[in-house]
Amino acid sequence: MDETEMQMELQAILHSFVAADKFSGAVLVANHQTILFQQAYGLASQRFHIPNQIDTKFNLGSNNKMFTGVAVVQLAEQRKLAFHDPISTHLPQYPRAVAEKVTIHHLLTHTSGLGTYWNERFDATWARLRTVEDYLPLFRDDPLSFEPGEKYQYSNAGFVVLGAIIEHVS
Repeated sequence: MDETEMQMELQAILHSFVAADKFSGAVLVANHQTILFQQAYGLASQRFHIPNQIDTKFNLGSNNKMFTGVAVVQLAEQRKLAFHDPISTHLPQYPRAVAEKVTIHHLLTHTSGLGTYWNERFDATWARLRTVEDYLPLFRDDPLSFEPGEKYQYSNAGFVVLGAIIEHVS
């Protein structure tokens, strides 16, 4: 299958998904640095009938955690960080009581003892939150729910800390 045939087949498949109301979004297919196909489909806002564009920003929610995990693994492969590194290695300003106990591994595996940032501080400031750093004050001073590694507890806050580490290391 040549490039033109691939583009036509992909377009036909995507159009059938859109027609069946099974897809709305943007697609980009690339080979190394060469873009082979890019197209937006469906609506970014059904309420206001605004179509998706190639540059539409999508709220991926917790799906972003897999991208964060991949970025951490890539930085580990580059030896810019290690899974056993405590938070304090990369975020020296983070409160020591937590930063010296919790490792990158704990954050990745939801065994850090960090909880969530869905709290009163979030409710009061959510409209002004723009960067990873903006989220840290929402939970930075909270005590751990348990000792790191003791048990599993899904943690959005842990992935915010990983995001801050990625920004610091990159």
